[in-house]
Amino acid sequence: MNLQRFLASAFPAAHGHWRWLAIVLAAAGCGIMFFVLQALPGRARKALIAAVTFLAGLFYALEFFWPVRRGTDENFLTFAVPTVGNVINVLAAFTLGLGVFSLVRIHSSKIVKLREGWPNSVVLLVSIVVMAVAGLRFEETRFFRSLFRDVLNSFDAAMFATLAFFIISAAYRAFRVKSAEATLLMGAALVVMLGQIPIGQYLTHWIPEKGSFASLLRLDNISNWLLLTVNAPATRAIGFGLGIGGLAIALRLWLSLERGAFFEAKADES
Repeated sequence: MNLQRFLASAFPAAHGHWRWLAIVLAAAGCGIMFFVLQALPGRARKALIAAVTFLAGLFYALEFFWPVRRGTDENFLTFAVPTVGNVINVLAAFTLGLGVFSLVRIHSSKIVKLREGWPNSVVLLVSIVVMAVAGLRFEETRFFRSLFRDVLNSFDAAMFATLAFFIISAAYRAFRVKSAEATLLMGAALVVMLGQIPIGQYLTHWIPEKGSFASLLRLDNISNWLLLTVNAPATRAIGFGLGIGGLAIALRLWLSLERGAFFEAKADES
């Protein structure tokens, strides 16, 4: 009997009232597990978290690298991928709920104590409640669409418009001519921007677009060359470095080598 058949026989699908009983028992088990984890000392909790993290990562690593059966794209762990994915989605939902609870707790305390900025906290909590009720009770209605389209989208546009001023300020500081490298960067940025706007293209529109050596002097052609020939390889190199860095961080998290405030605080408590 393979692993899939063993699990199917050990945990048969529940139907009718048994399904609701299974849900209640699972919820009760999760609640008991939560209080047990809270009662564990710091070192024991750290070891348990590290073990669960390692086993979860080990499942996906084995499923990806283990040879598949001949004539198929599956191995002995492939059948469990949807189930494990559902478990991860449930955990992600719990983390979302934990984030909402944390927001409510922090901003409620600020309102009660009338700390600086408490009116903004009132607006935030009221907005959370209104959007949640609209999503649960009035989905696909004019009220729901108006909140997202007219209110939320307008706030998003205003926020990104505000960020534009910070981007301009950062660009000004980055392009200040203080060295030969900064001068080269500023010149390249100026050519690229001129080559992308109509007034810049008009400056060299009298030069043939292609078919002659003079076409290399058109601002739009120079701009495209900088973007596709000079900038693209640098962007790929940055992406490659980010991929290696992400892999290194993932391995450190998987093997519990990453140290953060949570583990250090719990170790101190123990």
